[in-house]
Amino acid sequence: MDDLDRVSWAKLKHAYGRATDVPGQIRALASTDEDERREALSALYANIFHQGTRFPATPHAVPFLARLAADPATPDRELILHLLASLALGYEEGHLPEGVGIARWREESAGVQSRSEEEADAHLERWVDEAPNDAVRRDRAYVRQTYDHRLERMFDAAMLASYDAVRENLPISLLADGDPHVRTAAAYLVGWFPEEAETAGPALAGLAEADADPVTAATAMFALSLLPWPAGAIEPGLGHADGLVRDAAALALVNLHGEDAPPPARDAVVRLLTATGPTPLPYAEGDLATLAARVSKRRLPGEAPARARALIARLAAAKPVDAFPIAGDLLETVEDAPELRHAALTAIADLGDDAWSWINLREVLRAHGVPDDRDALREHLRDH
Repeated sequence: MDDLDRVSWAKLKHAYGRATDVPGQIRALASTDEDERREALSALYANIFHQGTRFPATPHAVPFLARLAADPATPDRELILHLLASLALGYEEGHLPEGVGIARWREESAGVQSRSEEEADAHLERWVDEAPNDAVRRDRAYVRQTYDHRLERMFDAAMLASYDAVRENLPISLLADGDPHVRTAAAYLVGWFPEEAETAGPALAGLAEADADPVTAATAMFALSLLPWPAGAIEPGLGHADGLVRDAAALALVNLHGEDAPPPARDAVVRLLTATGPTPLPYAEGDLATLAARVSKRRLPGEAPARARALIARLAAAKPVDAFPIAGDLLETVEDAPELRHAALTAIADLGDDAWSWINLREVLRAHGVPDDRDALREHLRDH
């Protein structure tokens, strides 16, 4: 890692200024002291991945992180692989369950980089005018007022450069690693790179078919649906002895083929809408119900009533911090099902004070043209 010092870190910025602390944090990931490693990992999430934002320093850190992940002597390699996924993607929610739409991302980034400040302002003005409702229009108007053309271009370039840096250092060889935790994390990572499908696809298919670790096999199956990859590599998973593998195969097949997926896969996804408890599957933080809701929203629109009922039940039992993403999935579900909307809004209005204290919930409601005050929402429900 001596070449870490050949990077001009003092000339690169992260969330807190000059990135001179990054090489020491990267080296600390190889420490024999667990507390030192965890502190370094936390620091890197805070400075080169601050709340999902990537910075000019971020892509320069990627090759060294990939090198550490590839070295069997490095502790906690799976955690480094998950950091690489975050540096490439931001937050996975923006790409789940469709996968990374890289062609569109590259096109949009080219537009950001080529527009002059005047053109960018006109683009934002059109974006504000196209808002679906007044609440969203106000939020977009605020974005326009605080827009900084130089920073926008810098952050946009850093995001795509970070993704491409991970792609250039993609550890496909780790899909054959002896540690199942590393194989699982590698399978999770490589599925976000459709431009590498020719190499990653066969390797993932091999894991899906024959890996002895069910979590690795399940992760590889869903990763195949993100590339995407032909369903023939996934279909045998419906008959697997392990329940998580069967569930992942069902989710992957529906994610690929929707209503044309095998009936057992469609039935399993509907069943998973009411799944409870965490699993080791890395997608959606292991919450199969969340993953099923997003897959079925995208690919099984006819299951909106079942999805809405499941989400309403989950919302009633959710912790306050989990309420707003569930509310978002619920409101998306009832967009095209007005007969379900009243029950959905009632469930949101019935959330407790702790859930309503989160600004994230109010932002979700505004984005869907719903009153973002509980009393106003209840009055809206009485009137409708």
